[in-house]
Amino acid sequence: MEGIERQVLNIIKKLEEADKESVSFKLGVSAEYAAQICSILVKDGYVEENPNGKFKLTSKGKKITSPVRTKKPFIRW
Repeated sequence: MEGIERQVLNIIKKLEEADKESVSFKLGVSAEYAAQICSILVKDGYVEENPNGKFKLTSKGKKITSPVRTKKPFIRW
C-alpha cells in the first residue's frame, strides 16, 4: 500500500465518512484523483462506498489505519 492510500484511509477514519471532494480537499489533489484512489481502496476491501457517494472504512480498513495520537505537553518541574 502506498503512502497516499494510507493518507486517504486516515482522512476517512478521522471524518468517519467522506466523499471524494472532502478527500481531495484534505489531500490537495483533484476530485478525480481522489476518486481513483478511493476506487482502488474499495476494490481492495479497505473502504466501502455508500449509496450517497460517501466512503467509509471497512473492518479491514480500520485494522490498517494508524491510531490517532495526541501529544502530551512536556512539563518539567
